[in-house]
Formats: sequence, structure tokens, C-alpha cells
Amino acid sequence: MATKPIKLLPKLKQKFSGVTSFFGRGGTNEFYPGGADDQRRFGRGKLARDIAELMVENRQKMLLGDSRYIYQSFSTVSGAVKQKANYVYGNAWKLKSYSQNKEFAAAVEQDFMRIDRQLDTRGAGFSFSKSAWLGSKTIDVDGDYFILLTENPNTGMPKLQYLEAHRVGSFEQQGEQHVKAGRYKGMRIFAGVIVDEYMQPIAYRVKDESTKDGYRDVNANSIIHVTDMEWFSQSRGQPTIAAAILDWYDLAETRDAEKIAEKVNSSLTLIESNEAGRADMGNNIVNPQPGSDGRLQTQLFDSGLIRYIKNGGSLSAHQSNRPSDQWLNFTKLVESSAFYALGWRREMLDSSSVGGAGVRGFSADINKSIFNRCEVLKTGMQRAAMYVISKRAKQGIYDLPDDWYKVGFSKPAQFTVDEGRVRAADIADLRAGLMTEDQIVEARGIDYEDMVRKRAANIVLKKKIAEENGLNPTELGTTAMPGDPVELVIEETGEDENIVTDADANTDADTDTDANTAMKSDLDFMTLKAKFDSYGVAVRAGSITPQRSDEAAFRSEAGLPDMAAEVLQAWTEDGGYRRPITLRSGSESQADIEQAETETEQTQSE
Repeated sequence: MATKPIKLLPKLKQKFSGVTSFFGRGGTNEFYPGGADDQRRFGRGKLARDIAELMVENRQKMLLGDSRYIYQSFSTVSGAVKQKANYVYGNAWKLKSYSQNKEFAAAVEQDFMRIDRQLDTRGAGFSFSKSAWLGSKTIDVDGDYFILLTENPNTGMPKLQYLEAHRVGSFEQQGEQHVKAGRYKGMRIFAGVIVDEYMQPIAYRVKDESTKDGYRDVNANSIIHVTDMEWFSQSRGQPTIAAAILDWYDLAETRDAEKIAEKVNSSLTLIESNEAGRADMGNNIVNPQPGSDGRLQTQLFDSGLIRYIKNGGSLSAHQSNRPSDQWLNFTKLVESSAFYALGWRREMLDSSSVGGAGVRGFSADINKSIFNRCEVLKTGMQRAAMYVISKRAKQGIYDLPDDWYKVGFSKPAQFTVDEGRVRAADIADLRAGLMTEDQIVEARGIDYEDMVRKRAANIVLKKKIAEENGLNPTELGTTAMPGDPVELVIEETGEDENIVTDADANTDADTDTDANTAMKSDLDFMTLKAKFDSYGVAVRAGSITPQRSDEAAFRSEAGLPDMAAEVLQAWTEDGGYRRPITLRSGSESQADIEQAETETEQTQSE
């Protein structure tokens, strides 16, 4: 028999009091001294408790307020959060049914496309699929959000009401962590989450000013709590901005101070140097003139100003090196750490500093963060989708098969810095059997089945247009590449029996066969050209030394005449091979030098 779970929040029969030691500091510091034993950290609270108890209502509100302020007032944070939400949404999140009943799956998907902007209680301005963008942003800023499962009382149409973090709380509790009255009286409540003895949420206290109490306790079966928990003992989500709130505050304050310094420096244009080190008041008294009140003596001269100074005085332009490189580097370091806490990378603001192998690591970090956030959102959106499907079935829109609940969503495209390199690597992995086509396609945010169906429709359309105009489908475009086997044309024509070989070309052939033969010839030419190009590269690289048999083979394959007597004579004079001119050092190759030395020795011996 399985072990019974532990009651994490049992009902206490009596309360204990008393002080274990000075400020609760017991035990010995010989085993673990701890940071709190330092007098400078003497007042730090004890954190060895459930997170739900540590993050009481007022702390949760403080955290929410600080996080929202940082998001609204700090452009770097706001931009990063929105950028992350853009990649998480990625114009994806279209509902996909994985039911074996294809008719039901098609009906559900089409129905969701129709009612996408009818599900939100706020109206058509909000889309169910686009809620993934708002959800990602809200988790970063608020820590969590809620989806109330409701309906239109007149039509029975399913409705979803999205509630932000401040809408759920321990209202009218005055700091008490036990529900005072109602259906859940005596149960523990943490920041609006009512839990049982095992800390499982059983209800949520939602702000509702239309009721006498000003709130409503909603059963957990009727509301979805969407958050990314970081502790097993959490009751509410924590904003990802929260871990770096102090850093963001420090950066905001230092930037404000630096801006003031910049304004002061920009208001100083000229510095006058004189013997007194101050404005010359004596000259103004003896020789009063415009500007004798201590202001700069100036005279309008065309579009400029003239300043009169004493002999020996000087004027210089005010210069400032602020913000200094040290300050900029320091802020960059702090921002990088804060971005890590956000689950993002500062290089997303400017990826020009990332290069080499760092690009792949950088892309991997971003994609992991996107994948994790998608998994969090998927859980809540799946439950909401299943609620909508069940309610629509009650409306008679479709009948539910046994596997009606198997639903998912299209995925956003993966982030990449070097799209060309990634595509080349994907093709190589596909040829090596390390990846499948659907993995490559879905990594770009495209549903594989939709892509294949669209591709098939395009082939049918191309064949139809080609037939109407008396053309071969490949004349409208081909995906064949040099070196590819001829069998790839099957994808272009869709007819295996029309592909002919060299032997088949001499048999009875109709117009279609002739067209396919011409198509094969084109592919053979492309293959031959690719072979010639590769051979030339290998020769210039010194990997291959040209010889007579090479030319004979190429002539035969290309359908060229045999080598003439003059060509054979040239090969004989060259010794039957030729060294690439690009490999010669100076004007002679080592073979030429050895041949010259041999001829010299023979001459001397004679």
C-alpha cells in the first residue's frame, strides 16, 4: 500500500510560545556559522519556512507594485519583456486537435478559428491565441494570472475571463491566515489562495465588489491559475523581474543622476580664464557699458557673438567625458545579471558583440527560455481549450469522441542568429537521418501537416496550369539541385511511371515521355556541370593531379568527340599529366626542376 502524504498544514490543537534563544538564535555556529552571525546582518529574518508563509499578503502586494513600477518606468525592462513575449507568441498558438476522429479534429480546429475573438468576456478586441503574448508579459511583470471559466447565461456560449494578480488576494482577512467564514471556514489562505492540509489549492478569493463581502471564493475547478512556480511551497507566482528589483532600482537612480550631470555639462559651453578667476567687476564700474551688471560682454555680429576679454585671458570650450567608460561597463554588468534573472540575455538588445561559438550558446539560452515559457502557458491554455470544447459540444456543435481532450497548439519559431547556417545544418542532419522533416518545419513555427498539404496543393495546381499551357511542370520551376538523383523529379510530376532512363528513351514514347526525357537531360547536364566545377576546385587545391584518362572520361560523359592527335601529342609532351599552375613556386614546379637537373646530367655525361 502506498505511503500516505504528509499533512503540511495540520489543524493545530494548541499554540506554543516561548523563546528558544536570543532572537530565536539557537544551536551552534561550529557546524554552520551562517551569514546571520555577522553583526552587519544581525537583523535578517529567518527564511527557513514555507514560501507561502513568508510571502504574506502585504509582501505580495509590495512585490507586485515594485515590479509594475520597474516595468513601466524602465524602458530596458519593458523592451526585454515585450521582446520575450513576441518570441513566445510568434504568431502561433493555433489550436490543434490530435483526435483519431479526423472529422471531429477538423471541426474543432475550424470552430476555434471562428470563435477565437468571441471567447474573452472583454469582447472581440482580445484573441484567445494572442492571450499567449499577454500571458507571457504578465508572468514576467505580475508573476501570475487567472482564467475564470464562465459562460453567456443567455446562449450558453463558453466565456473566459482573464484576471490579473491584484484581483486575487486575502481580502477582509486583516492578516489572518485562516478563512474566517463561509464554505471554506478554517482553511488556510495565502495571498488569496485557499489550500487544504496538503497545500493543494481548493479555492481562490477573487475581488468582487458586487457582493456584500466585496469578494467571492471561487472553487479551483472553475478557475485556472497560470504561473511558473520556483518553490514547492509557493502559493502565488513571483515576477521574474523581482529577483533583480534592487538592481533595476539602482540602475534607474544612477541613470537619473548621470542624466543630471549630462544636463549640467551640456549647459556649460565656454570657460574664461583670467587673472582674477572671477567676473571683472572693476572694469564694469569704471567703464560701464552694456553687460556691466556682470553678464558676459557681447555684441551682436551677424549670426555670432563676440566676447571681449583682457590681454592674457583665454577662452576654451567646455569638455566632458561623461558618461565614462567605467560607468558604462558597470551598468552593462549589472544589466547582464538582471537579464539573467529575467530569463533573458542582454545581448538581445545588441547581438553584434556575440560571435563565433558564443552565438550558438546564446541562441540555445534564448530558445530554452522560450520553450520553458511556452510549456507554462500551454498548461493553462490547454485546460481552457478543453472547457470550451466540452461546452461547445453541449451546444450541439459537434459530438465528443473518446479522445476529444487530446489538444495542443502550433509552436512559435525557434530563435536563431544565423538562419543560413542553421538551415544548412538542418539539411545535413536530415540527409544523415538525425532529424525528421516535421522537426525542421515545426522549428520554424509551421505546422508540418499544413505544410505538406499546401505543398501537395501547389503541385496539383502547377500540373494543372502546365497542362493548360502545354508545358512540363518543371518548366514552371524545380526544386532539383545539381547532383540530386533523377528520381527527385517524381515530386515535380507526381507520376513515377513517366520517369524514363536512357534505355527507355529509345522505346515507343509519347509527348509526355519526350518531355520527361528532356527533363532528365537537363538534370544530367546540371549534374555534369557540378562534377566539372568540383573537379576544378580539387585541381586548384592540389588534391588531384590532372591526367590523360581524366579528360577521356569527361569527354565520354559529356558526349564530346575523342581527343584529336594534337591533343594526344600535347599530353605526350607533358608526360601524361599536368601540374596545376596555382601550385608552382616561382616559375617552375619541383618536377620541372628535377627534369632540368636530369637533362643537365645527361648532357654532361655525353
